[in-house]
Amino acid sequence: MSNTPASATLLEDAATLFIDGEWCTSEQTYNRFEPYETGHLSGIFASATPAHVRRAYDAAEKAQPGWAAIPAVQRADVLRRAADLLEARVETAARRLTADMGKAIRDARGEVLRSAAILRYYAGDLLQPSGETYPSADPETVLLTVEQPLGIVCAITPWNFPFAIPTWKIAPAVAFGNSVVWKPAEGASGSAVLLTEIFAEAGLPTGVLNLITGKGRSLSGSLTGDNRLAALTFTGSNGVGVRLREAVADRNVKVQLELGGKNPAIVLADAELEDAAVQVVRGAMLAAGQRCTATSRVYVQRQVATEFRELLLAQVNRLVVGNPYDEATDIGPMSSPEQRDTVVEYLRLAHEEGADILLGGKADGEGCFLEPTVLTGVAPSSRLVREEIFGPVLVLTEVEDFDEALAAANDTVFGLSASLFTSNISKAMQFVRRINSGLVHVNRETASVEPHVPFGGVKASSSMNREQGKAARTFFTTTKTVYLRSPN
Repeated sequence: MSNTPASATLLEDAATLFIDGEWCTSEQTYNRFEPYETGHLSGIFASATPAHVRRAYDAAEKAQPGWAAIPAVQRADVLRRAADLLEARVETAARRLTADMGKAIRDARGEVLRSAAILRYYAGDLLQPSGETYPSADPETVLLTVEQPLGIVCAITPWNFPFAIPTWKIAPAVAFGNSVVWKPAEGASGSAVLLTEIFAEAGLPTGVLNLITGKGRSLSGSLTGDNRLAALTFTGSNGVGVRLREAVADRNVKVQLELGGKNPAIVLADAELEDAAVQVVRGAMLAAGQRCTATSRVYVQRQVATEFRELLLAQVNRLVVGNPYDEATDIGPMSSPEQRDTVVEYLRLAHEEGADILLGGKADGEGCFLEPTVLTGVAPSSRLVREEIFGPVLVLTEVEDFDEALAAANDTVFGLSASLFTSNISKAMQFVRRINSGLVHVNRETASVEPHVPFGGVKASSSMNREQGKAARTFFTTTKTVYLRSPN
C-alpha cells in the first residue's frame, strides 16, 4: 500500500483550498518551483479570493460549537491519530517540505517528527487539570474558574518551518475547542496541503480547520476584517506583523505575534572553545540561516578571539552544501530566488563597507545556493549588525570583557534568543538576568526550541503572548469565574 497522500493529485489540479471539509480550486492559480531545481514545478495552487475567506469563516463558525462540546479525551484522540499518520508518512512529508523550501532532507525529516511530537504534547495537555478552585468568603458558595475556547482563530504562518510552526499553532487551537482559518505562506503551500489532509484523515470534523492558499497581500484584509475573528496568531516579518496588529486594534481580538530576531552569542575566554564553535555554527548556518532564532552576531573575548575564529572557520568548512535530498547534505539552497537575492544584497553591502570576509561572501553556482559566510570588521551601526538577514551570514566581533559583550548583545531592537558560552556559573546567572531576550541559552546554540516550554521574545521580536507549552493554553482559551451557590 502506498503511503503517498492525495495531495500528489491536489497539487496538479490546484484544488488546494480546504473549506468546510471539501477541496476546491479558484479561477486564479499560482505555480511554485523547487528551490533546488528552479525549473522544476513543485505544485499548482489555488489563489483564494475574499469570497473564499468568507466561506472559510462561515464553515469555522458553524463547526466550532459542536467541536468544543466534544469531550477533551476525544479531541486528544484526534491529535494522537494525526501524530501517528504524520510519523507513518515522515518520508513523504519530509520530501514535500524540501520541495517547498529547500531544507536539507535530514533537517526536514527532523521537523516532521518534531511536528508529531507537538501533536502528542497537546494530546497529553488536554488531559491535564483545567481551571482552579478558590476559597469563598461565603460558606455556601463554591468559587471556581473554567476554561473555554475563544471561537475562531486565524493562523498565518511562514515558509521556513512549513510543518512545525503551523502545528504548534493549529494543534493547541483545536485542542482547546477552537476552529481555525489557516493561511500559510505561498512558499509552504504544498506542505500545508499535506498537513491539512493529515488532520482531516485523523478525524478532525468538517469545518474545524479551513485552509486558504494564495497571496497574503490580497487576502489580509478579509482574513483580519471578519468580525467573527476571536484571535490572530502570526509568525513572520515585523512589517507584516505590525500591519496585522493594527488591522484588528479597534476590536477585542487576541493577538499573538512572533516576529524577527538578530540573535547574539557571547563566547568568553573560559568557554570550551571547540564546543562553542560547533554550537555557534549550527545556530548560524543550518537551514541556510533561515530561522528567526538563528545566530547572527558573535561577540568573542579578545584573548581567545584568534583561536575561536580558527575553530569557527574549520567548522563552517566542514559543512556540506548541496543537493538537499542527499543524506550527506548539511545545507540546501535558500528557499527561493527572491530570498537568495535579499541575502545577496547584504553581501554586496559587506563588500561596499569594507568588511573582512573570512569565508564565503557570494552566491555559489546556479540556483538558490549561497556560501556560508563569516564576516568581521563590521561597524556596530551597519545594517549587517542591525537588521535580520535571514541567511547563512555570521558577523564576528571581538570584545574586551563580558560587560562589553553584554552591552553589544543588548544593543538591538530585537530580543528573541541569545547564547552565552562559559564555564563560569556566576557569569551564566548574570547573563540570564541581564540579557534582553525571551529565550536564553547557556552553552547551547540560539536556535533550539522544545514544544513543552514557552516560546517568544521581547522588544520588537514579539507581542508578548507566548506560544507553546502551558502558554498556548492561556492564549487559546478564556477564563470564566464561577460563583456556585445552592439556595438550600
